Amino acid sequence: MPSTDVLDAEAAPLIDVPIGTGVIHGSLCTVPKLRTFLALDSVERLASFEALAALAVAQALVRLVPPRRWRARFGAVAGNDQPDRIDAANLTTVRIVRLAIARAARNLPTDPNCLPQALAARRMLDRRGIRSSLFLGTSRSADAGPRFHAWLKVGGEWVTGMCDESRYALLVPADAGTA
Repeated sequence: MPSTDVLDAEAAPLIDVPIGTGVIHGSLCTVPKLRTFLALDSVERLASFEALAALAVAQALVRLVPPRRWRARFGAVAGNDQPDRIDAANLTTVRIVRLAIARAARNLPTDPNCLPQALAARRMLDRRGIRSSLFLGTSRSADAGPRFHAWLKVGGEWVTGMCDESRYALLVPADAGTA
């Protein structure tokens, strides 16, 4: 009787597929994602790792900790009086953060919704000295109950949660305190 410790090549043959296809030895792998990641410059790679960590922490806070214990960390909720201008140096940084958050959200095993994404992006922008505006809104549709949404902007530039703002009523005005 053959040993169960040794893999029998005839019983379980491996399928060799060229590496560029994203399949190695009959199983799916992330070679295209790895290739895309390695093509990023060092600033974008570092931002991607930071976004993964920030998004995981923000999602854990939102799901596991009561809001009264964490909301002060993320600053005030924005009102309608936000400036529309952003300088060119900050615009590049904002876009790097936006792409890093989107990349992290696609690659986390969980599916982070708009609030953790906005909170993580805000944290990353705060670390870079860039002021952002966090918006929390609700809309009501005829067939369903209220729909809540969070989005983040720097001036007129969207960071997370791009939506039709006119469909949402802001939950907390800027002078009402923290998120």
